[in-house]
Amino acid sequence: TKSSLDSKWSHVKLNELQSTAICGNDISSSCLYVSALTIVYAGQYAWISLIIVALVLFLFRKIYGEVVGALPLNGGAYNVLLNTTSKRLASFAACLTILSYMATAVISASEAMYYLHYLVHSLPIVIATIFLLGIFMMLAIVGIKESATVAVIIFVTHLITLFLLVAISCWFLFSNG
Repeated sequence: TKSSLDSKWSHVKLNELQSTAICGNDISSSCLYVSALTIVYAGQYAWISLIIVALVLFLFRKIYGEVVGALPLNGGAYNVLLNTTSKRLASFAACLTILSYMATAVISASEAMYYLHYLVHSLPIVIATIFLLGIFMMLAIVGIKESATVAVIIFVTHLITLFLLVAISCWFLFSNG
């Protein structure tokens, strides 16, 4: 019957914390990764680079909001380009987006294992990176509900790390000038 099929195939919705965590991880992890990489190359002037990036993103906020509001699906670049250019160009952008996501996943996992390697010197970085990517692959296969729980843990860790970074930076500035 239709009612038994509806109950069998009904989707479990994410709660507010899980939804916020999934979106917030993108922003907070970008802050952590980009800040560290910017400091390596720009040194004491890294804050200038980060402010410029923040201002550019601020200027484009209405465009992002309009695109997400009009096309609230995964594959945002593909959907926007599909509605504004040819299907060939949109498909090319979608392929580049997938490559970008894969590169980001590999770099993030590798950086995490480098950090862990400083604590556990016997850790093989490449094998540990593959293992970590395998864990997240299994979470993706199992479904978003399980991944959302992990996303909450990661989000809380990111927020605590950012808070500690800001607090220690402020303490250092007030202590040392």
